[in-house]
Amino acid sequence: YKEDRIKDIKACIDNMLATDKIDDWNWIDALQMAMPVYARLGTIYRDKRYFDRMNEMYMYTKLKHGTNGLYNPEEHLWWRDKDFVPPYKEPNGENCYWSRGNGWVVAALVRTLEFLPEKNKYRDEYVKTLGEMLEALVPLQRSDGYWNVSLKDPSNFGGKELTGSALFVYG
Repeated sequence: YKEDRIKDIKACIDNMLATDKIDDWNWIDALQMAMPVYARLGTIYRDKRYFDRMNEMYMYTKLKHGTNGLYNPEEHLWWRDKDFVPPYKEPNGENCYWSRGNGWVVAALVRTLEFLPEKNKYRDEYVKTLGEMLEALVPLQRSDGYWNVSLKDPSNFGGKELTGSALFVYG
């Protein structure tokens, strides 16, 4: 790494460490934008504060945003944000899970695990959630290899969704 290239990023993340605010990741795309950065900084600077804050923010998003969290522990998929948690439903009556957003979570977990030390205490949580997601996604894959925009309602924004599909395959 080159210190001059990451100094501003580090300063921004250090500002987050200096607060008690852990509810910033209120839409699931934010996990991809932030988690790998925290993990990388924690590894580069050998500073567990980055890992601790990353996990606090992740768990808040997973378990508390939108009242009960943005992760559905039964279906192993993520709602985009608090506006899409139940009682919101797709036109076919299913829960609303967006391919692209779930793809970003897959990518976030993969990239975070890439940078997280092997013996880090949060690793098992991320591996478990990633595995659950990938298992849940397999039966939702279309016969042409893609996933739909809406993972549970192929008629809502019907057709293949390239970003989500690419991120799932990446995972």
